[in-house]
Amino acid sequence: MEKIGVVIVAGGSGSRMGAAVPKQFLRLGGEPILVHTLRRFLPVAQRVVVVLPEAEIARWEAIVEVCGLGGTHSVVEGGATRFESVRNGLGALQGCDIVAIHDGVRPLVSAEMIARGVECARRWGAAIPTIAPVDSFRVEEQGGQLVVIDRSRLRAVQTPQIFSAELLRHAYDCEPSDRFTDDATVVEATGVEMHYYEGERSNIKITTPEDLVIAEALNGYNNKKDK
Repeated sequence: MEKIGVVIVAGGSGSRMGAAVPKQFLRLGGEPILVHTLRRFLPVAQRVVVVLPEAEIARWEAIVEVCGLGGTHSVVEGGATRFESVRNGLGALQGCDIVAIHDGVRPLVSAEMIARGVECARRWGAAIPTIAPVDSFRVEEQGGQLVVIDRSRLRAVQTPQIFSAELLRHAYDCEPSDRFTDDATVVEATGVEMHYYEGERSNIKITTPEDLVIAEALNGYNNKKDK
């Protein structure tokens, strides 16, 4: 039977949020953001690993006890970079056929989007969610001149990025590089072709106070819609 694993990367400090605690522990709809994120994957994954800074593991364990989430996942210490954190998470995630890597502060990903990504990865081995931008863009050329670029050719990349476990482990058996901006770039460096599935505009990454306000509104809307 196919087994799906998930690595939830929650190693950020949240400096841009300006809060007293890391952003993954801020409240959304009465519960920490990371709790929402974890719960999104529990119905579909056989194994889940949450990657946290060493200093925040005790805080998370206390939250897990209060929320009744004990035994639903494993916790590992993150590294100095996202690359190292993902690699640590993979090391604790054994016996899976498909692995999803997801940002801990993207708590609003839908079950439908996860299912699309899993099916894409099942078929092609490497599934990356993207959305088309709605803003106009200019790129800064040499000398400071700003030149309009065709936004119809642009796509914003989200998570979960989902891969064949064998493919992903092989890709992460390498040295870190500045050119690795996400898991897709790590896998792509091995010569594997990426395949893309439709992301969601509501699947926002909460990094600023404004993002949290938007997430609260979206979460409230989703709760009303589901009733």
